Amino acid sequence: MSNVRFLMAHGSFFTLIDKPDQSYPAISWPEIVRMCKEPQAKDKVDADFFIPSTYRGNDGRAHQAQRERGVFMMLAIDVDQGNPSKADVIQAVRDVLGKVSMMVYSSSGATQDKRKWRVLLPLAAPISGDQYESAQAAFFYLLRQHGLTPDGALARCGQPIYLPNVPMAKRGPDLKPLFYDFEIVRGSNVFLTEASPIMQEVERREEQRRLANEQADAERREREKQRADRRQQHPNDVNPVDVFNDSHTIEDLLLRYGYQRHGSSAHFKSRYQSSESFATQNFVTHWVSLSGSDAAAGIGRSKAMGESSFCFGDGFDLFVHYEHQGDFTAAVRAYGLEINPPKIEMPENGMDDFDYVQPTQLDHIGSENNPQDYIDIPDATADAPQAAPDWPTVYDMFDEASIEPRRWIYGNHYLRSFVSVLASAGGVGKTSLQIVEALAIVTGKPLLGEPVKEQTNVWIVNLEDPLEEIQRRVLAAMKHYCIHPDEVRGKLFVNAGRDFSLKFGIQTREGVLPNTKLVEYLCHKIPEKQIGCVFIDPFVNAHAVSENENMAINAIVAEIRRVADETNCAIGLVHHIRKGNGEDASIDSVRGAGSLIGAARAARVVNRMSPDEAARIGIDEAEARSIFRVDDGKANLAPPADAAVYRKMIGVKIANGEWIGVCVGYQLPDVFDGISGKDAKRMQQIVADANNVGEPLRESSQSANWVGLAVAELLNIDISDKKSKGKVNTIVRTWLKTNVLATEKVMDRKKGRETNVIVVGEWINSDEV
Repeated sequence: MSNVRFLMAHGSFFTLIDKPDQSYPAISWPEIVRMCKEPQAKDKVDADFFIPSTYRGNDGRAHQAQRERGVFMMLAIDVDQGNPSKADVIQAVRDVLGKVSMMVYSSSGATQDKRKWRVLLPLAAPISGDQYESAQAAFFYLLRQHGLTPDGALARCGQPIYLPNVPMAKRGPDLKPLFYDFEIVRGSNVFLTEASPIMQEVERREEQRRLANEQADAERREREKQRADRRQQHPNDVNPVDVFNDSHTIEDLLLRYGYQRHGSSAHFKSRYQSSESFATQNFVTHWVSLSGSDAAAGIGRSKAMGESSFCFGDGFDLFVHYEHQGDFTAAVRAYGLEINPPKIEMPENGMDDFDYVQPTQLDHIGSENNPQDYIDIPDATADAPQAAPDWPTVYDMFDEASIEPRRWIYGNHYLRSFVSVLASAGGVGKTSLQIVEALAIVTGKPLLGEPVKEQTNVWIVNLEDPLEEIQRRVLAAMKHYCIHPDEVRGKLFVNAGRDFSLKFGIQTREGVLPNTKLVEYLCHKIPEKQIGCVFIDPFVNAHAVSENENMAINAIVAEIRRVADETNCAIGLVHHIRKGNGEDASIDSVRGAGSLIGAARAARVVNRMSPDEAARIGIDEAEARSIFRVDDGKANLAPPADAAVYRKMIGVKIANGEWIGVCVGYQLPDVFDGISGKDAKRMQQIVADANNVGEPLRESSQSANWVGLAVAELLNIDISDKKSKGKVNTIVRTWLKTNVLATEKVMDRKKGRETNVIVVGEWINSDEV
């Protein structure tokens, strides 16, 4: 082991990918041991790291290169969660592998109160990159059974492993680490033989995958046989499921629906997985997922296997889940209409409604859910507007006071006779938000702090969730806000469930066919029930047209606006956003054609609070997961909100024993609470003194002379945790923005480049403090 040389790199940005004639530096086990005893003192971005492989080519940092050419002589663990002691970590490893050699050292982000560890375990014999990844994944699983939670990212064979390091910011005046611990445990090297626990777990996983595929393949063949029998019975019929599977590959669909591929292999990871394993395998004719999270999400068909479960399906099953919320019948109808739309016969009398939608071949096609008809769109009409008797018309209105004011119902979001949009990713809290807004409107109470400008009846139409789920959320919200049933009874109307349909039109080869019968029904019922506000969630389930075609969406929105206009009600549409790259969604992120937002007179976008945003404003990361921001994306008829509006999801226990999420108002903490103008002036003096002695404070938080350290000392803030450091960062940025402080570029002679230092902005006068 002492002669083995591993790939090493100097800092996060160190790469040789564009230098094919060079190789990465190397480091040996004895050198790592020495570094463990005397850790480096670098900021993380500049810290040395290694990959436990002997392959050091210029592409050695790439996962695929290490997977194909890597030779690994070590297993590794990164433990950032659970705050275990060093003894806990060692014991968990020994519980799995026995008395083996290992090196345990704390990572650069560790503190006395929040311990984090890295563990290196030398192997008795080398393994390949593929073997390394499967062994690491199995090892992590076994450790979790013994109470340790390793970072799954380290299962990837090109993942950097940072060498022992204590940055200068975490060292005292004597340069000794404020917190650092390590231990070199003697024992035997790890043998990955067939009898070892790790390889037994690898074999168990392979056997589980084999059995799951056998069951999935058997059911696939049975389904194919049933479809073949139907084709024989109805040779002229076109089955949407068969056509879809013939037209789409499993690989393309997995990538379309956001699965992450493991290199160039047939293994993928879904958005539902919390682990780093690539649990979904593409078998060309079908797919199988060993992830319990995927099975719980309802993708395809699920099966039990001992204490665990798996799921499987074909390409159409993916289409059903990701585009039709698991509604097989709706998916068959939608795709059936796409490949074989209904034929329209023109009536002899041009004033008659189009009441002649001919049945298509789809009416006789069976399916797993046995839908009998796929065309459920009522009649449509092509009424032409009557021509104005005299165009153009002279403008002759100059009495301002006689014009009726706009009739806002709630805040600047819902306006009578207009359509509004609320958009976000799934699972953030928009449905719960609208339920509380509905209760505010029917009771006249500003439950979330926004004014109810007109108390009126509300109709909630949910086309995605079961009715029982909406009932749970309504009752939980009523309980939290102490709303008595008598305040709601007769004023709130709710229709929900996957069997409930409300479609404003379909798309055919001849164009969009509007559902005029539905529009007429709504124009009668909404005034009858004295409903002033209608919420439709989600918009995509309220039509059967391509959401990416502006003309088609325009036609659907025109029908919805017609309802809003003729009934003088406000209509709120809930819509989804496109999947982003970790950035906040904006009005431009709304999925599909832009004509929807163009037609709306108010639009809001919901974003979950990110861990980075939480850290910047001093909120605990665990609490941040329940907080979301509601931004005015468009407010054509009202001024935009002066500041972002935040909401929070809390748990409310209802009488059946369940905890249900309820949306509540939320105010961000003010990082300047307790900070005065005198504090700002004292900070200016500290900055000036540092410049006078030739040791200016730095803007970069990675610098050992970062200005934030001086701010933290002045204000007595302990920045050992991410939350407090984020608060200091916010204070520094605010002072820079308000010109209390400023930055200048100076030459850093040690690094040979310019760097930003802090100077005094505009001095604060004594009478200002």
